[in-house]
Amino acid sequence: MVLTHEQLIPLFKGALRVEMSTTGYTAPRRFTEKGQEYYNTLGDFGKKARATSCVRLEMITDSDLFSYEYTLESASGRKFAYFDLVVDGTVLRHDGYEGISSMSGNITATLPAGTHHVALYFPNLFKGNIRNVTLSDGATFAPVEKSCRIYAVGDSITQGYDAKFSCGSYSNLLADMLNAEVVNHGIGGDVFHPDMIDADMPYTPDIITVAYGTNDWSGRVKEHTVEAANEYYRRLAAAFPKAKIFAITPIWRADEFRHTQVGAFADIIQIVTDAATAAGAVVIDGERMIPHSPAVCSDAYLHPNDLGFQYYAHNLYLAMKPHLEG
Repeated sequence: MVLTHEQLIPLFKGALRVEMSTTGYTAPRRFTEKGQEYYNTLGDFGKKARATSCVRLEMITDSDLFSYEYTLESASGRKFAYFDLVVDGTVLRHDGYEGISSMSGNITATLPAGTHHVALYFPNLFKGNIRNVTLSDGATFAPVEKSCRIYAVGDSITQGYDAKFSCGSYSNLLADMLNAEVVNHGIGGDVFHPDMIDADMPYTPDIITVAYGTNDWSGRVKEHTVEAANEYYRRLAAAFPKAKIFAITPIWRADEFRHTQVGAFADIIQIVTDAATAAGAVVIDGERMIPHSPAVCSDAYLHPNDLGFQYYAHNLYLAMKPHLEG
């Protein structure tokens, strides 16, 4: 039984729009057209915005077959991409490649007998499209209901650099811990951009996590950073007045001992803290998210690896939990 494009649309999580390509592929997109157009004006950011970070196809189904065709196209400088198939919270298989910039193919998986929660996690750093999603003849399928909605904004670390497997980014792991849908607007290299806030976005979050600052510290001047951070949080709080906003200060990086045009690393932490606090956000100490060790970073200094993201998601969940209870 092949699912139609129309049948697939309500099964997606983390996609603000789902389009049909000229070659018949279903193409989930995490940004609205307006959001994509904004990042298209910022050079390479437009390419990164096309990545399918935190996009999933989720269903409750009694099928014992799950098959699909896919295309992959690089949307970052990384050369690895995986589709992760997860059944009832346990990874069934990772299907992907390393050393690629594009790829197409077909995946067929056998699902365990009975009715299960099946989730296909799309690549975080590539653009993924699918078609001919096939279940067993006569199988039933239904969308998955979530407890809440997360809106994750930030830089490369929020986008998922450098989790090898798609389900291993901190945003995906946190969403799983909270049984939440997550729309991920993380962009590698991004900084505080007040103009990217879209109050008309067709998604009403209950929780917003904001994780900017490390690129501001390394590439901006102090006055611009202070102004941009304050304006960003002011607009964000005004655009989503019912959401609980969590501001994550920059996480540990191996070169945080140096000084930049913003100042010491402690200065960017204070800038973020002050701006977030003024807007009523809950401030999370990013320095407590991962161990201060190159061993938990793919590049030994900044981007968490799979182990680093496990620490990040766990510690972030613990820091957020008291503010979500009751």
